[in-house]
Amino acid sequence: MSAVSIDLIGIPAFVVDVEENGSLRFSAVNRSSEQATGFPASETIGFTPEECLPPAIASAVETRYRECIEMRSFHDYDETFTMHGAATWWRTTLTPLFDPQTGAVVRIVGVSVEITERKRNEDQLKIAALTDALTGLANRRRLERAFGDAVAQSARSHRGFGLILIDLDGFKPINDTFGHRKGDDVLRHVGSLLSMSAGRPETVARIGGDEFAMLVSASTDTELAGTVAALCRFLDRNLTIGDVVTRLGASVGAALWMGGQSFEDLMAVADAAMYRQKAGRRRVAA
Repeated sequence: MSAVSIDLIGIPAFVVDVEENGSLRFSAVNRSSEQATGFPASETIGFTPEECLPPAIASAVETRYRECIEMRSFHDYDETFTMHGAATWWRTTLTPLFDPQTGAVVRIVGVSVEITERKRNEDQLKIAALTDALTGLANRRRLERAFGDAVAQSARSHRGFGLILIDLDGFKPINDTFGHRKGDDVLRHVGSLLSMSAGRPETVARIGGDEFAMLVSASTDTELAGTVAALCRFLDRNLTIGDVVTRLGASVGAALWMGGQSFEDLMAVADAAMYRQKAGRRRVAA
């Protein structure tokens, strides 16, 4: 493929020759590729990736090119370039060309399509899938992932953790009396309070309705009970939301991870403790 013909392609395109000794050398780069990557054709054509690209990029693209040679078929991959301080994402498709006599791959033609906006949308969807839309806290799915991370961290640090469930007392009357908008304001405010009370590595989540959860560092039942007691005192307060003043309280239950328990196991223990407290049989459950 000549430089003239490759310039007719309206998206970044390039050609890499596979030499007999196995070396890879650029033989054509179009104007769109120069503009997208910032690497001029005069400093690319005739050079190997190692000779004309930064080491990290050279190593990455050469690996992709050799994968294409080994696969002997189309090869797609995503890559990112930072130009003028801004990162852009590209989906590159490699097509191997074969020697008709030997069947060996002698050339690779690559074309790239910018997918930056799609990547941003994918990232936003990933965040949304793990975030409670009302409060901005983690949701149940993210809490479950955080549980897995906490288990792994506990194995490394030999430091335990606990799960705390918080159910707001008297929330329904707030909704019934002042409307759902004020109720949403209360939930957001409680989410902020819980985030303020949590340590940096701890996870705070809203898992449904007026129910929240926290993963906290704790190695003993006594330590976890102390955290629960402090949390109850912190939440036991008057709240002023706009022109509404209401008393905030919560039933709190907790469970210490003992090793070998699943996320659902720990949730069930904490949930039972929370409802025992709600029923008034215990002020603090752990």
